[in-house]
Amino acid sequence: MTTKTAKNEKIIAQGKAIYETHIRHLVEPQEYGKYLVLHVVTGDYAIGRDLGIVTEELLCRHPGATLEDVHSVRVGFPALIRMPSIRKIRYGAGDDSRQS
Repeated sequence: MTTKTAKNEKIIAQGKAIYETHIRHLVEPQEYGKYLVLHVVTGDYAIGRDLGIVTEELLCRHPGATLEDVHSVRVGFPALIRMPSIRKIRYGAGDDSRQS
């Protein structure tokens, strides 16, 4: 029996492999910073500046596909999104002084 986590990890691994071997050289550097959403089953993908719109576009092209069937990357970046640092959240963007 395959668990949902194992299935998700398999999709991620397949998506990374497809991107690295078949797509990356086609989209970098001209699509730098854009989101790429890959339908892992077919190898089809969509690229754009808005992750939600790109995902919806790809899912519409593949009736029956779900978010579990896609892998998303940000072209030229090691991660899909960047989380703000705790320091900026706690102390403000330019102020890292701390109250003792």
